[in-house]
Amino acid sequence: MSLKVWLVEIRVPFLLLPVILAIVGSALALYDGFFDALNFVLFTAVLVLLHITVNTLNEYYDHLSGIDASNTRRTMFNGGTGTLQAGLLTPRQVLNMAIASFVIAAVIAAVVVARTSLALVPLVLLGMVFALFYTQIFARNMLGEIAAGLGLGVLPVLGAYMVHNPVPTPTCIALSLMAGILTFNLLLLNEFPDLEADIKGGRKNLVIALGTQKAAWLYAVLTFSVYGILLLLVLLRMLPALALLGLLTLPIAFKAASMSFTDPREIASFQQGQKANVQLILGTQAFVAMGLLVTILLAI
Repeated sequence: MSLKVWLVEIRVPFLLLPVILAIVGSALALYDGFFDALNFVLFTAVLVLLHITVNTLNEYYDHLSGIDASNTRRTMFNGGTGTLQAGLLTPRQVLNMAIASFVIAAVIAAVVVARTSLALVPLVLLGMVFALFYTQIFARNMLGEIAAGLGLGVLPVLGAYMVHNPVPTPTCIALSLMAGILTFNLLLLNEFPDLEADIKGGRKNLVIALGTQKAAWLYAVLTFSVYGILLLLVLLRMLPALALLGLLTLPIAFKAASMSFTDPREIASFQQGQKANVQLILGTQAFVAMGLLVTILLAI
């Protein structure tokens, strides 16, 4: 058992998402005149640890159900990490990592709440529920995409703002909605290649319910709705003009949307759409945060 194996197991590249979500919420708080550096660090740690909890529990339960065995085609986006199937880690070790990450996150979250406001308690508790039960409950009952959108999108941005200012603004809520839609779509598109494996593994999700073509239309509409929300926020002067840097990912969004209509069984080509999806999700939010931070710097 090596550090490299554990880095693969916790899916380090995907831990960039909670960091960017924390930056988005905190950048808006700073733009509004609120910022606490320690709270930012602590809350970011909570988000990363809960994301590790989700990743490792998902790996553990998918191994037990057999979804990550012969039923799936493994890629960087689908089919798990392969560490359990290769015998590099035991299921008990992975479960212990999930438990440890969750417990540490809970302790740090308690410190953050103590330093800020009890208003954070419902957000933190709901986020922990999503982290613990995503695979076994939400993903099996047509709620996986919503749980991902809320737990890895809406709640992190709201919380990242509220650790600086306990009262979320309409702009904060709108940005959290954008984040929720993007994370909803992250899961949605990644479900396409796993359609058969998910059916055999007892999952119920929108791709299974709608079929890939209707799910592709849903993905495309939701993707471009994010840019509509961003434009509206700037037009209403709820965000500065530089937040429109988020529109720089539009060409990537067109690529991801067009690829969503291709056959997901063509793994090599469909992966290009999945890569574009990750790029637009991370890039759009990073550019919006950058726009906020540059606006702040220009005003100094």
